Amino acid sequence: MTAIQERRLSARKEYDEALLSILQVNDLACNIPNCGRDILYMFVDVQNMSDNGALLKLPFQLPVGTAFNLSITNADKGTWTNRPARVVWSKNNDGHYELGVSIRATEKSCREELHWETDPLKPSPADLSFLIRASFFEALSDKSLCLLLNALLKSVVAAGERVIAQGDAGDCLYLIQEGQCVVCAGNEGWNNRCVTLRAGDVFGEMAVLTDEPRTANVDAQTNAVLWKLDRRDFEALAQSHPALRLFLTEIMTQRFDSSLFVGDRTIGKYVLSSKIGTGGWGIVYRGAHKILKLPVAVKMMKHDMAMEKAFLDTFRKEAEIIARMSHPNIVSVYDIEEIYRTVFIIMEYLEGKSLKEHIKITGRLPAKRCANILMQVCDGLACAHDLDIIHRDIKPANIFLLENDRVKLLDFGLACAPGTEDLNIRGTVHYASPEQIDGWPVGVCSDIYSMGVMAYEMITGSKPYPGKNLAEIMDLHCRQDIPDPALIISDIPEALREFIMMCGRCKPEERFASAREARLALSPLVAEPARPDGARLAPERSVTSMVLIGLLTQVTACAREKPGGVNPTAAPVGAPVQQPNPGSLNVNPNAPAPGENYPGDTDGDGATDMPSVPDPASFPDPPPAKQTPTAPGQTSFEGKGVAHTIYF
Repeated sequence: MTAIQERRLSARKEYDEALLSILQVNDLACNIPNCGRDILYMFVDVQNMSDNGALLKLPFQLPVGTAFNLSITNADKGTWTNRPARVVWSKNNDGHYELGVSIRATEKSCREELHWETDPLKPSPADLSFLIRASFFEALSDKSLCLLLNALLKSVVAAGERVIAQGDAGDCLYLIQEGQCVVCAGNEGWNNRCVTLRAGDVFGEMAVLTDEPRTANVDAQTNAVLWKLDRRDFEALAQSHPALRLFLTEIMTQRFDSSLFVGDRTIGKYVLSSKIGTGGWGIVYRGAHKILKLPVAVKMMKHDMAMEKAFLDTFRKEAEIIARMSHPNIVSVYDIEEIYRTVFIIMEYLEGKSLKEHIKITGRLPAKRCANILMQVCDGLACAHDLDIIHRDIKPANIFLLENDRVKLLDFGLACAPGTEDLNIRGTVHYASPEQIDGWPVGVCSDIYSMGVMAYEMITGSKPYPGKNLAEIMDLHCRQDIPDPALIISDIPEALREFIMMCGRCKPEERFASAREARLALSPLVAEPARPDGARLAPERSVTSMVLIGLLTQVTACAREKPGGVNPTAAPVGAPVQQPNPGSLNVNPNAPAPGENYPGDTDGDGATDMPSVPDPASFPDPPPAKQTPTAPGQTSFEGKGVAHTIYF
């Protein structure tokens, strides 16, 4: 009892990051995979430690009383220390096991200290140092990394030895720790593609993603140390620990980023060229159609989401509708591919910046610019809501601004899984509606709430709840309405203030009922709202001038059509009427008989009554109208120094 009290009272060193160590157990009877040897080697996560005790986390259970050696790194000195230890207590915690262990310098270990170099097939401290620094595992959390490392098997191959044969079934991948291997694709004796791989490189990785046979031979060019991951072992781990699926995303990312072969970067009809960015649920690449060379953006959904049956079922139901959505303020989806255990969404390629980037650069946006952007967001949401598509993740990062602040909404129906799963992403919580946070079904009003939070940030330059404590932020969203932006921006236009306050009500029924209603509330701020395609109508006086010039052109042409004659329907009121010359051959045959008036001539002056306009003869000849090519749906005429555009 005294020893236990001393161990518990000892000062413990907590580790901000995982301290992965190696545990060695002698002659342990258990059902742990790969435990057929005389000594079990296991990677463990040291949570905290004192001189006489430690708290360990590992993926398998060890019986109480088990003695083992614990190899711990000394990061400051770059050395490793072996400490004899014994299991005091053990408990299951969310699929992992926490072990309380005692450490005694005088306690006999399960085996004398091992000489690592004498057993090359057993993991050593040097091996662990390599593995935890391998870029191949960067996407994994410490918890997932510890699990995956325990699924790896170490192997040593001699120079010239064939590791993978073309045509064999793919059942594992390899990570090179030491040495070199050469990959050759092609017929025997005619290797048309050869690549040399070195320490840190991976090969055979597609076996974990597909059941296809090997497409190349891999031979050891020198003596090499390899780490092998069996597909079946990985699948069993990923089934019980879904976070491990991110490892598959990392496999694809490395393949797309490093491969020189076009075939390795081809998704359906599209070839990927470079990474554009990474988000919470996906990675976006720039690409092009293989034949048409049409530039596209290709979004690869991360595997931890794409392999969730609930999400995939919902996505498939909405995908057809999403692909059919055609609106100037919604990014166009060209194609969808399901391959490599994930989903690839092929979209139009956009040039510009996200609203998030604009806010980061400017700090806050002018009120009129805010209104212009928000009205276009409303237009896009209205189109989607008409098709029963709820965005569920409206935020500045998903609003893309093209030239002249033309708005494109990204990730419709793709950003979040059903319910509250999107709340696992830091950053989305700041814009989530109360019903999303509480796990209630989302609807039109959920998008409107998120738009209100975004509008608050646009005009003030900060989020309504900018803290880092996510639990506190979620609680504020659920307990109170969005704060009044006028407390920060005193000169905010009243229409914009009311828009934000109305969108940001806690109760959905107190918000705008639709995106169109929300848009209408902003109309006082923009006298001439931007058209959906970003172009504006020409000023009214310019259109009027064009019509007047066209009318006067016709009048002048009619007046000059018959020299010496009179066109009474075109003669202006108040101007002297030209009397016909009896001897002229150009007498108007439709002229009334003497004593009769022209039709419409009520005052008997010989002319049809019309509003008074200047005599066309006093105008210079206008230049001929010339039609110029424009965008579909427009007709443009160029007059004297002015181009007029009419939409139809």
